[in-house]
Amino acid sequence: MAHGRDKERSRRNRQRIREYLMAEWDPIGVEGIPEAQDEYDTYVARLYVMLMDENASPTEMAEYLHHIESDHMGLGNQAGREEVCRQIGENLFDMRALFAAANLP
Repeated sequence: MAHGRDKERSRRNRQRIREYLMAEWDPIGVEGIPEAQDEYDTYVARLYVMLMDENASPTEMAEYLHHIESDHMGLGNQAGREEVCRQIGENLFDMRALFAAANLP
């Protein structure tokens, strides 16, 4: 177990985040492209660490996602995207309790 979590459970939790980001965040519109299903995996990994190891706040996760899309991806500050990222940050934060409960013996 890494950091008190079973690897298989950690994989499943990251898969949940991956699916959630693809469905709700997807700033470059690749949700329906099978070859692109791993497009956001780097961000999934970072968010999982933020969520489970760093106890990041919803705001911190939202700011991370907004930075990725606006600066790293070069999409700029598009109207309404900060709100999308804010909602995703809150929903990810809510997943922490589910993930933590799943890690109980």
